[in-house]
Amino acid sequence: TASQARRLGYSRSRIANLIRAHRWRSLAPGVYLVDAYLFGDPLPARTWWRAALLFNGTQSCLVASTAMRLYGVHGLRLAEPHIEVGIVGGPSRHGRCAAELPARGRDESAPRFVVRQFNIASDEIELYDDLQVRRFAMSLVDTALESDRATALALLDSALHKGLISRDDLWWQVVCATGRRGVVALRELLTLADSRAESQVESRVRLACIDGKVAPDDLQFPVRDEFGNLLAIGDVAWVKGRRRPLIAEADGESVHSLPQAVYRDRRRGNSLVAQACDTVRFTFADSLRPAYIVSVVRAALAA
Repeated sequence: TASQARRLGYSRSRIANLIRAHRWRSLAPGVYLVDAYLFGDPLPARTWWRAALLFNGTQSCLVASTAMRLYGVHGLRLAEPHIEVGIVGGPSRHGRCAAELPARGRDESAPRFVVRQFNIASDEIELYDDLQVRRFAMSLVDTALESDRATALALLDSALHKGLISRDDLWWQVVCATGRRGVVALRELLTLADSRAESQVESRVRLACIDGKVAPDDLQFPVRDEFGNLLAIGDVAWVKGRRRPLIAEADGESVHSLPQAVYRDRRRGNSLVAQACDTVRFTFADSLRPAYIVSVVRAALAA
């Protein structure tokens, strides 16, 4: 920060010269990236997270969706539209986002720094990966309450799958949120949350099927050959009352669009068919159309 630089003996003119020489980079007013020529564009998300905390002071912490990204929870959109920050005791005078400040002293590529209106207590802040963040359970509930149902379920599934929180602790945090908007719906979603779900596409496909009255019977269903060897694990499965199990495969774009994954998925699909399994496949784009998912599953179940 500018105050840290001054304590180290840097004058304003020297800082300005370092910025003009592209040795330092101004990320926000009074916040600088040292040795900026060592970094490429775009800057890592972590760099902007630290800049947001420095800009908002020592009593600030990452909250809500930004906290979820820090913890590596899946379910949010790939791009981060803004960085969410909270202040102990409530918002400070730095309530404006960096992108709305005057152009001088601001990086043009800076994401918005949004100060949330959370009344945060000092004991709610923890250090994770050397960054101040609101406690995970609170940040998870904050994010889920502000998300659509499919996104919220994906967040809950991911948090449980990664072992970042137990179901009992999550239930307690939801109970503590009683009275907040959306908490009733969140309690319902929590009954559907499943730690076996391995991707947000799986969570979205499962929720669409539940809402469409074609709820799956199992998750991570093992498929074996006649010798008992494991051939594949189906993401979602319908097995009750069926001669041939129906397996739904949820394809995450970041993984299954790679050439090696395409060939592996093709061989896997052939193996499933050879073992008397019916299969349907859904992509992330499909998961945004619940009616389509339900129609495909119903047709497959009726075939």
